[in-house]
Amino acid sequence: MIRHKITIRSMLMNYLLVSDIFGKTAHLSLLAQQLRGKVSLCDPYLGEIQLPINEQFQYQHFITHCGHDSYFERVHVKMAAIRQPTTIIAFSAGAAAVWRAQAELKNSFIKKIIAFYPSQVRHHLELEAKVPCRFIFPHSEEHFDIKPVIATLKSKAKVSCEIADFGHGFMNPLSENFNQLGYQQFTEQLLKESCHLEVATNH
Repeated sequence: MIRHKITIRSMLMNYLLVSDIFGKTAHLSLLAQQLRGKVSLCDPYLGEIQLPINEQFQYQHFITHCGHDSYFERVHVKMAAIRQPTTIIAFSAGAAAVWRAQAELKNSFIKKIIAFYPSQVRHHLELEAKVPCRFIFPHSEEHFDIKPVIATLKSKAKVSCEIADFGHGFMNPLSENFNQLGYQQFTEQLLKESCHLEVATNH
C-alpha cells in the first residue's frame, strides 16, 4: 500500500521591482528588504543611486539619460530573463514599461503585475494583458482624465483597476505627492502577499 504524505511548506515568491523616474533609492531598497523572497531591481540608471534635487529636475534627468522607450527595452530584457515564479511591482514610468513589455512576452514565470500610477499606459491602451495586471491609479492626474483610461483597461481580460485616495507618486517619499498613510496602507498589502503556502505531495 502506498501512503501519501501531505506536507505544507512556505514558499517565498520572487519579486522584480521596477522603479519610477527616481531610480534606485533608499526607500526602494528598504521595500526590497521588507519583501519576503528574492528581490531583483530594474531602474533607468543601471543601479546607480540617485540623489534628486526635485521631481522636475529628475524627470528631465530621466528623459535625457534614458527615456520611456529605452526604459521599456531595458525592462523587456529583464522580464524576458525571468526563470522563477515572479511577481512584478512597478511604479509610474516603470509600470508603463512593464505593461508594454508583458504584452510582447510569453513568459509563464511572470505570475502577476502590480502597477502603481501608470500614467503612460494611456498611450498604449491597444495592448492586452498576458498575465494578471492590477493597476492602482491616483485619485487624479494633472495632464489627463483617468476615467476613460480606466474604463478601457477594465474591459480587458486579466486586468483590474482601482483608484487610490492619493496623488501620483504617493508611494515615493521623494515625490511631491508622497503620502505616509497611502504608503503604509499599500506596503502592508504587498507584505501580506509576499508569502504564500503551497501544498506538496510526498510519496
